[in-house]
Amino acid sequence: MKNAYGETETARRYDSARGLAAETKTLWLETLKAAVPVSEVACILDLGCGTGRFTSALAEAYGCAVVGVEPSTAMLDIARSRGEPHVVWKQGGAEDIPLESGSVDLVFMSQVFHHLAERGRALREVGRVLTPTGYFAVRNGTREQHEELAWLKCFPEALELEERRMPSRRELAEAVCAQSFDLISRRTVRQLFASSYEEYFEKISQRGLSSLIAIGDAAFESGLERLRHFVSLQPRETPVHEPVDLFVFRKRPA
Repeated sequence: MKNAYGETETARRYDSARGLAAETKTLWLETLKAAVPVSEVACILDLGCGTGRFTSALAEAYGCAVVGVEPSTAMLDIARSRGEPHVVWKQGGAEDIPLESGSVDLVFMSQVFHHLAERGRALREVGRVLTPTGYFAVRNGTREQHEELAWLKCFPEALELEERRMPSRRELAEAVCAQSFDLISRRTVRQLFASSYEEYFEKISQRGLSSLIAIGDAAFESGLERLRHFVSLQPRETPVHEPVDLFVFRKRPA
């Protein structure tokens, strides 16, 4: 399979392909703050921050310093170009986080869980860098949501990949809780992904989703034709919402 986010070309189109409206980011941050009080957070790690689409928003919402950690040089170069004054960018992966132990109060991880190569090691690293009663927020798709994703039904090869690697809600929660965390909140957020089906097609066609990057070019083009036909049958100005889960865990006292 192709490397999902290692190429410069992919990194450059990531924001437009996966961009979220301001109201959608606000929805996510308000949901997060309902589970993780602002008063208990002095430093945040955005783990697997990509191009930083949530990093600066986290800094603004919590009024604190944020560290963005990302393994892809191409993605990190774009993140650094943003010039965010309250963010420190570091290259690294979840299995070996380049931070001191007990240095952050909240680890935020968006659409990264299913990419973890060594899940247990990564979750132990999250626990290491958190303060003794720190929070771990996981924003991620789950297998239960596949039926609601119109684009996924048009790309059978991508669907097969997602069925193999995407955790169920139970699997995700159990994996994290096995590493000395307690689940304190889970909510499905139906976020605005596109303001119309025309925009929806444009976003998917940019091939910014990791499973679409991973499949072959011929499979992608065939799926795109199926998606074009599907979109042609939908009301053009209808907003498109998609479900994503937010799990919030708290580190279990030693």
